[in-house]
Amino acid sequence: MKAKRMALIFTAALTLLAAAPFLNRAVQTCAADTDAETVLPDWVPADYAAAGKHRSDNILIHNDLLCVVSTEYREADTYSFSFQPELFEMVSSALYEGESGVNFRVDVLKAVAPGCAAVLHTDLRLDQSSVMYAFFVDDDLNISQINLPNWFPQSFDNALSTYNRFGKTHIANGVLCTLFHETDSAAGWESIENRCKLRYTEDKLKLLCSVRFQKGNDLFLVSMFAGAAPGDAAVAHDDYAVNEAAYEYTFRIDDALNIKETDLCAWVPDCDLEFYYAHSDDDDARGSILTHDGYVAFLLETTGGTGYSWEEAANDPELAEYIERIDCSPLRIYTDGTAPSGGAIQEVRVYRTKQDGQLDLRLDLMPPGRDAEAAETVGGVMQITDNAGMVLLPGEARVTLINAGTGKPVIYPFDQGKAFYLDYLIGKENLNPQEGERFNVSSWLEIPSAVCKLPELGVMFAAEEYKLWMNASSLPQGYFGDAVYENGVCSGDNTITVSRFMDDIADITITVQFSAEGDMNNDGKFGPEDVVMLERWLTGSLDAVPDSWKAADFVNDDRLDARDLAVMKRRLAVRDASIAENGLRLKVHTEYGGYGIAGQDLGSGEFDTEYDVIAGDSFYEDYGGKWYQNVRLTSSLILRIEKIEADSVTVSLRPRREGDRIVKTVPIGEVLSDLVYSDHIVFDGINYSYEICFVTVN
Repeated sequence: MKAKRMALIFTAALTLLAAAPFLNRAVQTCAADTDAETVLPDWVPADYAAAGKHRSDNILIHNDLLCVVSTEYREADTYSFSFQPELFEMVSSALYEGESGVNFRVDVLKAVAPGCAAVLHTDLRLDQSSVMYAFFVDDDLNISQINLPNWFPQSFDNALSTYNRFGKTHIANGVLCTLFHETDSAAGWESIENRCKLRYTEDKLKLLCSVRFQKGNDLFLVSMFAGAAPGDAAVAHDDYAVNEAAYEYTFRIDDALNIKETDLCAWVPDCDLEFYYAHSDDDDARGSILTHDGYVAFLLETTGGTGYSWEEAANDPELAEYIERIDCSPLRIYTDGTAPSGGAIQEVRVYRTKQDGQLDLRLDLMPPGRDAEAAETVGGVMQITDNAGMVLLPGEARVTLINAGTGKPVIYPFDQGKAFYLDYLIGKENLNPQEGERFNVSSWLEIPSAVCKLPELGVMFAAEEYKLWMNASSLPQGYFGDAVYENGVCSGDNTITVSRFMDDIADITITVQFSAEGDMNNDGKFGPEDVVMLERWLTGSLDAVPDSWKAADFVNDDRLDARDLAVMKRRLAVRDASIAENGLRLKVHTEYGGYGIAGQDLGSGEFDTEYDVIAGDSFYEDYGGKWYQNVRLTSSLILRIEKIEADSVTVSLRPRREGDRIVKTVPIGEVLSDLVYSDHIVFDGINYSYEICFVTVN
């Protein structure tokens, strides 16, 4: 093995560019001075064995010196090593050859100016084998590496694939990546760098790296940004050969420097894959609709060369205006100039609503010919509401969950592990089960936020008979709502109201009650441990993580502070005094067992729990046989203590799954094994049976 100097060649297929002045020239390749002997630091690999030790950990940095160890598998002239000479100068470059055909290249660069820089090691035969590294050089010329996400394009083919997958913007791993397609065929311009420029809000976004990948006359400008300061920012790709304003992609940067896209493309697809996933599930349909706030977007598809085109068939310009067209057609590059005709043409047309009302907005797919009839129609009569802030499509219903205590939409607790659900039944056969049937199966829809649209729910109200209600078991701790809306009438103080915009478009408001229950640690009861947890949480203790923060929101303002702690302590003190006065305890003995759907034994067991109780206490049962004291986690109210006397306790309960609740007086000290029955009875799982006894503790 021997070391030999090698000249580095310039590759026109790849240039680096950044918007800052010190990054505005094309990448050059440099050669080490072969006539002068360079004394290298001891940490730079000086032979094949030393270089091989850094095959994986191949970036070495010491202050202003950078060493890159690259692996090569063929002749030296099939690879190129590129960097920016305005930021780096070549100190040394060596190739160490191995007998197995695996060679190691060692390049040493010295920082000469501050800025963001990129270094590339490229296999000229296999474009996708390029490896890119990004670095930051500070004012003292100290070098630090910028870690590129594994999805960041490192070649032209990678950039093309990423462009068709994510579009012109992609946010992940805390950084923003932009991809802009360019062509270098415009006459009268010396270079693509002079014709196409990257423009961004420099005080809000920090440019980490920017690189151009080229194949023939096609290029991709790929850039990566991090948040620099909170506020609004924009990125655009200005093409000075085109006499029109560039589309600006806008972003919001929060106090933690997280980046969130805010322009239309935050919810409208702008590439092939996004268009595919957002398009209608109906394979035969060539158009579908998306709505967001006061915008309507039509996703339209045609086949090139057929003469078919989408034309506006109906619109009221006083209610809505056309504002944008976004091309989502798959980008394909044909370097031999033999691009086939036809292909999919995918586009999004966006309308912005202007005022409330019923809008008839339709697009027709028209074949060629003056007298041709529409082959397909997308759209219809839709409802604009909320001062042009929301659009409801045919068949949609808007659902709003209101907190009865605040009169405002429910704040979804951050510890809520599941969504809310709305149950419903449509049709006589569901509302009136046949004689002998124990229950009828309802359909359900997820309510992902306090104000949301549920597609296809609006058609319910055109049915002859229907029923809907909140799934009480899906409400988070402290919330409850038992009303049912059936055939236009609500049971339960009108806590469910429905307004009809049209036959199949409705506005549903559901009011739910909230009562703080104090059980922050989710042990099934409110006690001193919950007070201690809130105290520690308010003082910033890292190990005091509540299982349910909303359970301690006694003030009901969707936050926890000293006021909640004060009320919590008063509630507990009152309860403790009442418990000390009557000294009554409920003992529950639970036995369980069952068989699976295939008849296999699922095991059995038993356990005991005890609760100090006062009049008014309610117990709820979950699917695991656990009882919750005054914690309304489910709708299964298994037992309520109505009155406590010297020698007896009056309770209300439901003796079986079916039937109304009954009131019964039981003697203190008597063990009752046939009084309380589980509300969760299944044939292919674990079932629970309960034995209870009230005892005095004074």
